Amino acid sequence: MDRLKLTSAVNANLQNTINTSLILNLVRKSRTTYRYEISKALSLSLPAVSRSVDQLIQLGYLNEKKIITKYGRQAHEVEINANLGISVGISIELPHLKIAKMDMAGSILSVHEVELNTTNRNLEHLILKLVQDFLRSKEFNDEIEIPIMAFTVGIPAAVDINHDKIHAVLYSNFKELDLKRLIESVYSVPVFLENNENLAVIAEKYYKESIPEDNYVFITIHYGIGAGIFCNGELYRGFNGAAGEIGYQHIASNGYAGTMQTQTFESTGSIHQIQRIALSIIHEGKGEAIFQAANYSYEKVTHFLIGELANKGNPVAIEILASYAKLLAVGIGNILVVLNPELVIFGGNLLDIEHCEEFILEPMRKYLEKIVPFPLPAFRLTRLGYESSVIGACQMGLEQTLLRTFPYNI
Repeated sequence: MDRLKLTSAVNANLQNTINTSLILNLVRKSRTTYRYEISKALSLSLPAVSRSVDQLIQLGYLNEKKIITKYGRQAHEVEINANLGISVGISIELPHLKIAKMDMAGSILSVHEVELNTTNRNLEHLILKLVQDFLRSKEFNDEIEIPIMAFTVGIPAAVDINHDKIHAVLYSNFKELDLKRLIESVYSVPVFLENNENLAVIAEKYYKESIPEDNYVFITIHYGIGAGIFCNGELYRGFNGAAGEIGYQHIASNGYAGTMQTQTFESTGSIHQIQRIALSIIHEGKGEAIFQAANYSYEKVTHFLIGELANKGNPVAIEILASYAKLLAVGIGNILVVLNPELVIFGGNLLDIEHCEEFILEPMRKYLEKIVPFPLPAFRLTRLGYESSVIGACQMGLEQTLLRTFPYNI
């Protein structure tokens, strides 16, 4: 949402625009409400509220219906017109693709996930076909098709929205990805491009029961590591969209003069480090039970297996996860001393490990208490599970298009 910045006195037209915007966004948050409740919540006169509500009903943004209250009186209940349009979210989380639809009221209608062939040279055309297949199932209201209003594409890269460029790309075939323009040419609606972690931040803040914190970080732990930053009540993208590319932070070097070898947070803290720690212990002859559980296959010694064994009480597996927590703490500690957030939310493959809070987040907290010289923020897993980014993609499309005329909020 835009912050209200004034450079002159407010005339009647602008005041009406502001009031109408505030009312629409209040109704969105409340789901359903009444004109009197709107008047009381915004300290606006009832006639002013009625004028704006009538305008929003005429434009198709709101619906109003008569109901009988528990006191036997008639009342007019106001709610968002969920059928005004649909926002489509696409989240590329290689090797997976997630697609979802959200209605105007902010409810997810359906979500689809498919595995991508990342070696395909025409990756954007493959994704477009999958999206088209998903959208063949249309949404109707009284036999009238509800239109698609916007697409948002989430990608695992830094997105410079001002210059329509992407940076910090891990996958070479992404450098030529032109999915945004391809979708625009087919559907003739606005298409937005954004980093996956930034979309997860948007979802945590605005989807359904939004969180109250205004300074928080969303960190995805995958085979790469990235973050979305919400600072002072706003998404922070940085100068060219690369804010939150925390996987690239320099953690250590090999210490030998004349060499360029370095270690990044991504190379030391990605989820596959759990497997590497476990294999090292097996090679030392201390992880026989783990190797046996993997049917003596190195490939089957995964973070899934270590998590399962930890939940069964295997002490070596518990120690492996605690060791991994210390690796995470080094990179996370750097984030804490720079941003000083009130909350850190974790998503990605950490969700694969049942009771991750006990086996990873709590040991990480204990280690951070030793290296960070001020009170730590709260740590928790995302409330939206594996779908945080695709939900955020839908939410961003809704915010950027359906409500672009009504940007003001309290």
